[in-house]
Amino acid sequence: MNKKNEVDFTKVKPYNQDEEKTAQLARMFNTISDKYDKFNDIMTWGLARMWRKQSLLALKAYNPQYILDIAAGTADMCIKSYKYLKPTHVTGVDISERMLEMGRVKVAKVNLTDKIDLEVQDVSAMTFADASFDAATIAFGIRNFEKLDASLQQIHRVLKTGGHLLILEMNEPQKGLLFKGYKLYTRVFVRLTAKYLSSDEKAYDYLQESMHAFPNGERLIAILANNGFTLNKNHKFSFGVCSMYLVQK
Repeated sequence: MNKKNEVDFTKVKPYNQDEEKTAQLARMFNTISDKYDKFNDIMTWGLARMWRKQSLLALKAYNPQYILDIAAGTADMCIKSYKYLKPTHVTGVDISERMLEMGRVKVAKVNLTDKIDLEVQDVSAMTFADASFDAATIAFGIRNFEKLDASLQQIHRVLKTGGHLLILEMNEPQKGLLFKGYKLYTRVFVRLTAKYLSSDEKAYDYLQESMHAFPNGERLIAILANNGFTLNKNHKFSFGVCSMYLVQK
């Protein structure tokens, strides 16, 4: 087992160990919402747009008409889902009202307010009816789930039989020059940039630490299987720094 996966990622929290992770994350994302998109571009070398596009194209063959985007944030994945898949409707959920407020502005700018709804919901206790969606997406958000199994069970519940779950998540390179370069980039450049963008340094430390602790690869595939999902496709982008998981109910 890789050492990084020995850390319980649910115990990695931005501020303290006493308060629930979900409450801390809602507060954290509300605080950094106006800088998050810029920071995400820096964290992903500007490649997140390409990763989103390529992963969404993997869903195209299934022609999903009702899509749920979880950890929707500022609605990037919602907007791109509509752009590349042309569904009937996209619903985005997130625990941060401030992130969603910024997302609504972006949705309005591209004239998609009748196609995309954004609402505050906790993925581990969603209020949607059973079998409401053809597909669900999570881009760079699953490592923030406080209750991973409960959240996956909720996603399974709201998906139609045969529906798909698409997950995009960052990986930490494990060896070689890429590992050394990545460490230097995140520990020096990203941290300095985070200090420049926001006074909440703990938030950006959390984003890196949670990625370090999250169980990716075969461990995540096993967790998905334990919650009723069958793997269709697992693909690594950009020398393995980002992974796509496409699973089916």
